[in-house]
Amino acid sequence: MFEPGEKVVYPRFGLGTIAEVTQKQVDGTSLSFYRLEFPIKQMEILVPVKRAAENGMRRVLPLKKVEELIKHICSASLLSKPQQWHRWRKKTLEQLKSGDPIEIANIYCYLRALESRKGLSFTERKILLQVERMLISEISVAKQITETEAERLINSPDRQKKAAG
Repeated sequence: MFEPGEKVVYPRFGLGTIAEVTQKQVDGTSLSFYRLEFPIKQMEILVPVKRAAENGMRRVLPLKKVEELIKHICSASLLSKPQQWHRWRKKTLEQLKSGDPIEIANIYCYLRALESRKGLSFTERKILLQVERMLISEISVAKQITETEAERLINSPDRQKKAAG
């Protein structure tokens, strides 16, 4: 059970805050929902309490896991992109939907490397900005640092050298 005021991560939207647990009538049955607010996107969503975990909602990573995530980003070997762009996009959207931080980091690393080699399409840039925002906001909250400091951690000079190499 999540509590109002708690920071959580929701797939495809990233870091949000549980504003409240509210009751709604659905087909004559009273159901509980988490109302999540995403200030950066200026939006909110309702997530059924009973299906929160099934929908991928999770707590912010503990500090030890965040350190592992940063290490993964800084040392990730770059995977090759499938030849057909639409297959890559479909796979990427599935990875985003999973909410798995390592999968999101893999997307980030791949797109950063691609960006340094040949540039990105509009859609690739949009996805890069989305995953970067997700990583930075979660790292920032977990480590209790500013987003600027979190951004420096994932854009370290070592990471940039690897991407260019």
